Amino acid sequence: MPVAVTGLRELNAAFAKSDKETRLGVRGVQREVAEPVRLGAETLAVIRIPNVGFRWWRMRVGVTRALIYVAPKERGIRQRANSRRRPRFADLLMNRAMEPALEARRPQLEADTERMLDRIANDFNKGGAL
Repeated sequence: MPVAVTGLRELNAAFAKSDKETRLGVRGVQREVAEPVRLGAETLAVIRIPNVGFRWWRMRVGVTRALIYVAPKERGIRQRANSRRRPRFADLLMNRAMEPALEARRPQLEADTERMLDRIANDFNKGGAL
């Protein structure tokens, strides 16, 4: 279950009209909030998924106008004749690594999001960039 931040789309839309330095600063702060979830998901993937392989346990943080997300760094591979398919791998990754990492860090994530919004508001009110 995702953590919902009401008004994130509107906040990002407002900052899209600001200068480039402010926009990039906001995106950086948003990435910082998701970093503990990324680290937790990587750790759980290695621990809980047998033979996960180096390419698949590494995670990345993404920021769009509407959401902040954690996803595998690897985006897929072409099917080769000698490669081993794991058709339920996405479910394994989500159920054993990504969702538990989010749930374990939910209180911290909510507090960090609150601090992020306060920091953005303070910096914006002072007229400076992050």
